[in-house]
Amino acid sequence: MKQWTAENKTVLLISCFALLVRIAYLIELSYQPDFLLPMVDEKFHWLWAADILNNSFWGESSYFRAPLYGYFLAFLYWVSSGSIFISKFLQLFLCFWTTFFIVKTTESLFKKPTSVIAGLIYAFYGTLIFYESMFLIPALFLFFLTWGLYRIILYADKDNLKCWLITGIIFGLAAISRPNILLVIPFFMLWLFFTLNRTKQILQRIKIPLALCAGLLIVITPITIRNALVTGEFILISSQGGINLYLGNNQNADGLTMLMPDVDLDESVSWSEFENVTHKAAEKETGIKLSETEASSFWSQKAVAFILQNPEKFLNLVWKKSVYLVSGFENSDNGDIYYHRNKSVIFSALLWHKLIYFPFGLLLHLAIVGFYLSRKKRNKLLPLYIYLLAYIPSIVLFLVTARHRLPLVPVLIIFASVGIYYLYKEFNNFKTKEYIISLVLLVLSIFLFNQRYYDQKEIGGVNAQFQIFFNEGIQFEKLGDLPKALDAYRKADNSFPNSATLLNNLAYVQFRLAQYEQAESNFKRALKLDNSFAATYNNYGLLKQKTEEFDSALQLFSKSLALYKNKTDKNDNISMVYSNIADLYDQKQEMDSAGKYYIYALSQKEIYLTAVPRAASFFAHAKMFTKSDSLFQSADSQNILSASHLFNWGLSYMKRNQIEDGISKLKKCVTLDSRFFQAYHLIGYGLYKTAAPKDSTLYYLNKALEINPNFKQALDLKNEVIKK
Repeated sequence: MKQWTAENKTVLLISCFALLVRIAYLIELSYQPDFLLPMVDEKFHWLWAADILNNSFWGESSYFRAPLYGYFLAFLYWVSSGSIFISKFLQLFLCFWTTFFIVKTTESLFKKPTSVIAGLIYAFYGTLIFYESMFLIPALFLFFLTWGLYRIILYADKDNLKCWLITGIIFGLAAISRPNILLVIPFFMLWLFFTLNRTKQILQRIKIPLALCAGLLIVITPITIRNALVTGEFILISSQGGINLYLGNNQNADGLTMLMPDVDLDESVSWSEFENVTHKAAEKETGIKLSETEASSFWSQKAVAFILQNPEKFLNLVWKKSVYLVSGFENSDNGDIYYHRNKSVIFSALLWHKLIYFPFGLLLHLAIVGFYLSRKKRNKLLPLYIYLLAYIPSIVLFLVTARHRLPLVPVLIIFASVGIYYLYKEFNNFKTKEYIISLVLLVLSIFLFNQRYYDQKEIGGVNAQFQIFFNEGIQFEKLGDLPKALDAYRKADNSFPNSATLLNNLAYVQFRLAQYEQAESNFKRALKLDNSFAATYNNYGLLKQKTEEFDSALQLFSKSLALYKNKTDKNDNISMVYSNIADLYDQKQEMDSAGKYYIYALSQKEIYLTAVPRAASFFAHAKMFTKSDSLFQSADSQNILSASHLFNWGLSYMKRNQIEDGISKLKKCVTLDSRFFQAYHLIGYGLYKTAAPKDSTLYYLNKALEINPNFKQALDLKNEVIKK
C-alpha cells in the first residue's frame, strides 16, 4: 500500500484537490434557501431513494429508469438518515476516483505533465462540478465509465480473461446506471477480436471479447430476471428507452427539450407522473390496455414511423442536434445553468459566457488540437475514438443537453490536455507548420462553435428566465415563505405571461395571502389560457368557498372533478377534490352530504395525503368517534397529522371524558406548533378536571395566555383555579 501510494502521490493529490473544490462548492450551495428542496429530476431520484427504503425495496413494476443510481442514493439516504447535505457530500467522493482514473489513463497514453493538466481540467470543470453535486446520474456513471476506459487502455495488449471479465463487470455497472453505454460495447468487442492475439485461431481470439461480454451479463442479468419476475416480460434494464427515442424524434421535437404532440409536457407534469402519463397516453391512442414492454414498443414504433415518413425533417433535426452537440453553449434541461452562477462564487468563476462559452466552448477546441497532434498514436488511442464515435449517436438520437453530453467530457479532457501541453511546450517554435496548423484549428473552431444556433437563441432568454423564477416560486412556497414565492411568480409572469400553470400557482399564493381580488383575476387568466386545467378550477373553488360563494364553489369543484377523472396522470387529485367538496358541505352544516363526500374521498384507489386526517376531524366533530379514531390512527401511522388534526383528535377524547388520552394528543399538538394556545387551554382544563396539582394547571393556562392574553376561556378557568 505504501509503495502504491508513493507511486501515485501526484495523482492522489490532484484527486484530493478536485474533491475539495467540489466540497467547497457544495458548502456554498448549502446556504441557499432552496438547497433542501430538490426539484425535477433531483426530486424524482430523492423520492425514489426514500421509496426504496420505506416502501418497496424491489419495486412493483419494471424499472422505468436504470436502477443503480436509485439504489446508490438509497444507500446514501440510509447512511445519512435522510440528510441532503451529507448524502451529496458522500456522493462527491466518487469524483475523487473519477479524477484518479482520468489522470492515470492520460498518464498511460502521454507524458506525465499532460496527465497533471488533465486532472486539473477535471478539477475545475464547472459543468461537471454543477451536475456531480446534484442527485443526478452523472456522478455515478462517470465513475464507472472512466474506470472502465482506464482498464480498456491499461489492458489493451493483455489476454488475461479475468482482467476482461472484471472490466465487463465495471461496464455492466455503468450500463445499469445509464444504458447508453451498451451501444459502445459491441464495438469494443470487435476491437478486441481484431487487435489482440492476431496469430491465434478464431476460437482463441474470441475468448477475450466474450469475457468482456460475460462480465457485462453478470451485472445485467439479475436486473432482467427481476423485471421478468415482476412484470412477466423481457425488459433488459429499464422501460424508458421507447419514450426517450420518441421524445427526440417526433413532429414537435427540437433536440433540446422534452416535447411531444401526444402529451402536454408542461411544468405541471412532474417526473413522478411522467411514466404514468405517457403510458396512459399510449393506451388512449391504441384503445387497449398495454404492458410496460408494449407501451415502450409503441413509442419506439412511433419514433421509427416519424423517421421513415419524414426523412428530410429527421435529417434536419439530426443536423441541428449535431450542431448543438459541438456548441459551446450549455443547454440545461432543468432551467438556465448560467443563472446558478449567482449562487456560488466558485461556480461563477468556472462557468461563464463572455466572448466564449467556458468551459465547453474552449475544451472541445483544445481537444480538436489534441486529436490532430496525437494522430500518430491513433492505434493506441483507438478505444477512445471508438467510445466517442459510438456514444455520440446515443446523444444525437435523443436530446442534446449539457447533462446528456457530459459523458463525452472525460475523453475530451484527455485530448485537450495534449493540446494545452503541446501549445505551451512549443510556444517558442511558433513558425513550425504543426504549431501554426494547431493554432488555426483552435481559432477557427472557437469562432465557429461559440455561437448560438437555431433554437439555442431562445434558451437562456425569456423562457429560461421564466423557468428560473417559476422554480424559485415553487421552492419558496414549499418553504412556507409566501411573500418571496409571490415575488418569484410575478417575475416569472413578467418573463412569460402565457403559462396557465404559473398563473394557477400565482393566484393560489395570492389566495393564501388573502389577496382575493388579485387571485380571482389570475385564476380567470389561467382558465382563459387553458379552460381544461383541473387544478385551477379546484383552487378557484377554494377561493369561492372562502368568500362564502358556495354555489359557485361547488360548480368549480365539480368541473375540476370531471376533468381529473379524464386525465391520464395519477388521480389522488380526485380524492382531494372530494375532500374539498366535503369541507364545503361541512361549512354549510349539511353534515350528511359532507360525510358522503368524505367517504367518496376515502374510497378512491389513490387517496390524497390529507384526506384521511381531514375526514377524521370531520367524523370526530360529528361524534362518530369509532370511525374518527380509526382514521386518526391510520394518519398517525403515516406521520401525516398536523397540529390542528392532533388538536381535533385530543378534543374528541375530551368530549368523551377520556382526559388522559386527550391530554396526550394535545401535548403532541403543541410540540408541533407551540403557538396553538387553544391546545394549552384544553390541557389545563383536563388537568383541572382530574384534580392535578394547581401549579401544573396554571402552567398550561399561562402558556395559553402568553400567546393570547385576551382568551376569555383561559382567563375564566385561571380565575376559577386560583379561587379554588
